[in-house]
Amino acid sequence: MEQKFCQSCGMPLNPANSGTNADGSISEDYCGYCYRDGVFLQDFNMSQMIEFCVQFTDQINKETGWNLTPEQAKAQMRKVFPTLKRWKEKDQRSLVEKAVNLLAQCNEVTLATINEDGFPRPVPIKKIKTNGCNEIWMATDAASVKINDLRANPKAGVSYYFYGDSVALRGMAEIVSDDKIRKEMWQEWLINHFPGGATDPNYTLIRFVGKDATIYIDGDFAHEKI
Repeated sequence: MEQKFCQSCGMPLNPANSGTNADGSISEDYCGYCYRDGVFLQDFNMSQMIEFCVQFTDQINKETGWNLTPEQAKAQMRKVFPTLKRWKEKDQRSLVEKAVNLLAQCNEVTLATINEDGFPRPVPIKKIKTNGCNEIWMATDAASVKINDLRANPKAGVSYYFYGDSVALRGMAEIVSDDKIRKEMWQEWLINHFPGGATDPNYTLIRFVGKDATIYIDGDFAHEKI
């Protein structure tokens, strides 16, 4: 009998690891790691799927009897994946549209402010709200170093990354302390940092807007004015 392979991750298919269709029937094309109840379990593009799968090289070797290193597995995936059903049809979205989706996948971004010595100071920070691929709202303490940096110099950078894809933005950041906006932006998890809630005097918002972007997604690269 001809060996079938998952048309998403390339895993050899067998009755034990097959995915399921929306009606509960066994999928002929996809494994259960990728596809269940008619839905793909990861909202990935092809390059992200490769990065995701490489971390399971030991498990793949165990299930297949192969003896690949992660580097060998990645090289093989790069050859095989473009032939698989899920990835044969090229994503026709623009890089900016793909960047919007990439930002939606990221819980954190890296914000780089300029310190008093003129050097960038990058720190990871959770996003609160986004608009497009370049407008990002964040929260921080009113006395934080980030706020001090931005009071002196509003120029800033933001980058975000997810399974091999990345966007780096340069632009301007503003400090927002308006009570109405703070209440609109408030999220429950912020109570861990600001016990006083949306009216906590230390609760301060940063609104970053990128003016240009360096985008690397799914093997495509470009500098874009936003």
